[in-house]
Amino acid sequence: MSDIEKDFLARIKSRKARVGVIGLGYVGLPLARVFSQAGFRVLGFDIDPEKVRALGEGRSYIKSVSAGTVQAMRGRGFEATADFDRLDEPDAVLICVPTPLTETRDPDMTYIERTSEAISTRLRKGQLVVLESTTYPGTTEEVCRPILEKSGLR
Repeated sequence: MSDIEKDFLARIKSRKARVGVIGLGYVGLPLARVFSQAGFRVLGFDIDPEKVRALGEGRSYIKSVSAGTVQAMRGRGFEATADFDRLDEPDAVLICVPTPLTETRDPDMTYIERTSEAISTRLRKGQLVVLESTTYPGTTEEVCRPILEKSGLR
């Protein structure tokens, strides 16, 4: 195991790792809540400035996540941003973007592809990237990984 991997695992075990969640919708915001409740500082990313503003004010737009929960998350270090240049801050980045179905009932990969492209130039060595979006098996290896590896990172 490399020193980078050892450091990453130590940061996870000690809860010093920062978790980034991209897409603060009905999957991403509850996932951010779980990591926050587990003791991790969470940095949430969304392209919708209204969602970022609401969360910054301690309000929620997701039925399963109350305003009180958002406020508690903020008290534990949760922050929402639309500034994707901050992607170098989290140690782990979880992609939770929509995958609507096309007319042929296949997942529309546009959001996953665009997100992978947007983050590929902003990642740093030692970060873990996880695809949480609902899609077909192999999407991480076949779609995300080639885009992310254009940055020179593995």
